[in-house]
Amino acid sequence: MASPRFSPRLAVGTVCIWRVNALSLVPGAIAQDDGYTIAFVPGVNPDPFYITMSTGVYPAAADLGLNIIQQDPERFDVTVSAPIIEALIARGDIDALVTAPNDKEQSIPVLQDAHNAGIVVLTVDTFIGDGNYADGEVTFPITYIGSDNTQGGYIACSALADALGEGAKIYVTNTRPGISTTDQREEGCLAAAADRGLVVARVDYNENSADTAQAQTAAVLQANPDIVGMFATNTFGALGAGTAIQNAGLQGAVEVALFDASEENIGFLKDGIVSLVIAQKPADMGYLGVSLATAYLDGVGSIPARIPTGYAVITVDNVDDPDVARFIYTSNTSDPAPALDESYNLAFVPGVNPDPFYITMSRGVYGAAGRYGMNVIQQDPERFDVTVSAPIIEALIARGDIHSLVTAPNDKEQSIPVLQDAHEAGIPVLTVDTFIGDGNYADGEVTFPLTYIGSDNVEGGRIACSALADKLGEGAKIYVTNTRPGISTTDQREEGCLAAAEAGGLVVARVDYNENSADMAQQQTAAVLQANPDIVGMFATNTFGALGAGAAIQNAGLQGAVEVALFDASEENIGYLRDGIVSLVIAQKPADMGYLGVVAQVANLRGVTSMPARVGTGYAVITIDNVDDPDVARFIYTAG
Repeated sequence: MASPRFSPRLAVGTVCIWRVNALSLVPGAIAQDDGYTIAFVPGVNPDPFYITMSTGVYPAAADLGLNIIQQDPERFDVTVSAPIIEALIARGDIDALVTAPNDKEQSIPVLQDAHNAGIVVLTVDTFIGDGNYADGEVTFPITYIGSDNTQGGYIACSALADALGEGAKIYVTNTRPGISTTDQREEGCLAAAADRGLVVARVDYNENSADTAQAQTAAVLQANPDIVGMFATNTFGALGAGTAIQNAGLQGAVEVALFDASEENIGFLKDGIVSLVIAQKPADMGYLGVSLATAYLDGVGSIPARIPTGYAVITVDNVDDPDVARFIYTSNTSDPAPALDESYNLAFVPGVNPDPFYITMSRGVYGAAGRYGMNVIQQDPERFDVTVSAPIIEALIARGDIHSLVTAPNDKEQSIPVLQDAHEAGIPVLTVDTFIGDGNYADGEVTFPLTYIGSDNVEGGRIACSALADKLGEGAKIYVTNTRPGISTTDQREEGCLAAAEAGGLVVARVDYNENSADMAQQQTAAVLQANPDIVGMFATNTFGALGAGAAIQNAGLQGAVEVALFDASEENIGYLRDGIVSLVIAQKPADMGYLGVVAQVANLRGVTSMPARVGTGYAVITIDNVDDPDVARFIYTAG
């Protein structure tokens, strides 16, 4: 397949009347005048699935101003794909590789070679090792973007069980053992058959050939006339199985569930030859693969190690619904939509400013916006207070020209109405750092925001107070300074700390709320230390509480006598660490939050439905021993 090269665009963005260089704002960013070059190696082509995947790859490249080099294996075979990847490595100009490995074990060496050559590797559709890139067998790819294939197989064969009933005999046509996705689909189908009382007459492997699948299916149907159901695990098996059913005149007599929504398979559905088609979302895989590879190259370290892309289950009843039909694969490519420009307005409303945390977040926002060439309209609440932020958002809604909103809500309940208003006005809403409702936007209390991108704050509080327990021992008394009840993140940090304190045998003398004021936190901390001279540990849940607590410790001359864990890596807090006033600083990754917030909004604009409803951005735990390590120091917040 021919691979067009996209001309790079000037990476600039705007806030009010500012002009900023995008890449200079993201920690660890690598500026390249010609844009990045990303190699795309699908599993095989021509194949409607991978052609559809390319309809995500190329729009993402156009949006981001990248160069795409596509190389297509003519067979789904590692002996074909490995030399292609070796040749790409040898070029010396590839920044990232987006690929669908042909074998979960045999593809590892060549992808390891790419990684060792400094090429960012991520896999789409299929995976290597066990697919757990966080802490599994293979961890060098940055992410695996693809369907939950076990679930897909289970869905398909559960549908057969619903239609056929217990004791019915079914047949499964697969590709070959060792292909991660189809192995899992077979596994899911067999699990559903066992759970639902189906009898699996046979599983055949067709070597990814529609002709072989057709011949095998015809032979099995002739030898087993009592087979009343069938499942095909991918496009080529589905084509062969559907043709064999059609040729045998068994449409309606055999219930068939097919994986992959090729135009031919949809034709079988409309003709009554098959009952159910499981559509994956290959365009989403391609778009997110290119977008997240670029984010990683720009210094974003919070790419999820696994992004499941979901399914559309297509039946004769919904096949003509536009919301479903959009997931039918295509064999044709078209030019990408025009890239974004400054007529696209993304509103960014942080929690409060000035605040080093949100200033650092803005660097991520502008870094991503500069990549896309869009306009950013930033409005800053002067206090972390929903009575201040809500009117700002109302005014943005009233403008009528806002295309998306990235915001850190000031209250998990009180911020809901104004964000609901934005959503109902047609403005996609995404929250960073803080959330609304219970933060479960998939199926929780509030589901209209696209995603919540932020730290696992319960875990952050647990880390901090577990460290205090390790240093102080059972029975030690600690103090917690928080902001106010109702702020999602700091509520959770307090929760995590109290749980760790209980588990570690610490005694929590008191929890105070400082209304996000460093002055109030300092006064409260000074009073508590004076009234409780046996306090030997302290935890502050955010920047302002940390500043106040650190100042109070310093003023009381208690550095070294009170072990202090602070949340948020402001330059002042790092100063306290260097001066021996505090022991541990928990750094969040606000620049990652801002950058990924913009990526998610643009992906949504481009029709991607697979951005996770929750993206955790992790922590850097900073101590006196690692504060000067560049890989750690890059997460220190800056106000300049």
